Amino acid sequence: MDELSVTLDYLLSIPSDKCKARGFTVIVDGRKSQWNVVKTVVLMLQNVVPAEVSLVCVVKPDEFWDKKVTHFCFWKEKDRLGFEVILVSGNKLTRYIEPSQLTEEFGGSLTYDHMDWLNKRLVFEKFTKESTSLLDELAVINNGSDKGNQNEKDRSMDFNYLPSVDPETVLQTGKVCYNGSHEPYM
Repeated sequence: MDELSVTLDYLLSIPSDKCKARGFTVIVDGRKSQWNVVKTVVLMLQNVVPAEVSLVCVVKPDEFWDKKVTHFCFWKEKDRLGFEVILVSGNKLTRYIEPSQLTEEFGGSLTYDHMDWLNKRLVFEKFTKESTSLLDELAVINNGSDKGNQNEKDRSMDFNYLPSVDPETVLQTGKVCYNGSHEPYM
């Protein structure tokens, strides 16, 4: 559960606040899971991201779980959970979510390659980290030369006080990000 919590925190750090304000629909694929695992995941969502989630679609297996076990009645718990939970078969998921937002396994048309997405995220995060670091260091150098303080001016001219991140490397990483942003998953 700790790994799930960390993963959810990371994924929620990606979208803008404007996007988060609209709310997310979460799909919990319960087709190969036991009911108690699905229930735990839904309750975990309540603890980690209740404000950002508006709907949870639990995809039920064809041979639905025992009615006594599933009588947990999520639909009665909307106020307590902070979001609505529905149990739905995989072939009816498109009633709640646009097919263009679903992968083929859920009856949609979205093409998704997780390794490709992950590689693009890693390049993007590297660029973000390096460019932020470079801008911070350049601001320190620039502020030192603007203040008129002779010691700072001397230090800014000192070649040992060059930015720790090579600007050319940052530009190259930025170009990779830009070229990759024209493709899905960014």
